[in-house]
Amino acid sequence: MPSNPHKWQTPPDPTPAELARAAAGDAEAFRQVVERYQSMVYSIAYNVFGNRADAEDAAQEVFLRLYRKLSRFAGSSSFSTWFYRFALNAVIDHQRRQRHLRVADAPPPVDAGEPTGDAEGEALDRVAYGEVMAALGDLPLDYRAPLVLRDVYGLSYREISRELDRPLGTVKAMVHRGRNALRLRLRAAGATEKE
Repeated sequence: MPSNPHKWQTPPDPTPAELARAAAGDAEAFRQVVERYQSMVYSIAYNVFGNRADAEDAAQEVFLRLYRKLSRFAGSSSFSTWFYRFALNAVIDHQRRQRHLRVADAPPPVDAGEPTGDAEGEALDRVAYGEVMAALGDLPLDYRAPLVLRDVYGLSYREISRELDRPLGTVKAMVHRGRNALRLRLRAAGATEKE
């Protein structure tokens, strides 16, 4: 699956002084951090949830968590690198809570067989990005989140297993089934391959 061609650019890191002020509760310094990273956070949340309302809720939660935990940034990596992982974890946590709340409302999973390998994601690269994102938004959360983490953000199956707190085999099956369900939705929608 292609990654977002309009994806956010990593903004320049705040200075240590700006981060210290934001961590100390300076509202203006924290607002600048939020403005600097809101596109990145929204992009992560939207790719995981596939809809604007949930993405906005998750993004808001990311910044609330950041406000409480910014002082934990130790500076051992760039702030952008640390915050990307922080935001991704917070969005996944939010998705996990939402999944528990929506279990009764979720559409039945599509039985797509057993995993065959990673090459299956390559066919999706030939479909227009907008069509993929529309079909991705229709997938059940249990398929969408692992699929996005694997094919959009490039996490390994082991990393996804840790992030989602799911067995490794389950994650592989969810990604495989998610890809197949996505293909079925694209085919049903008449998606066309890019030239």
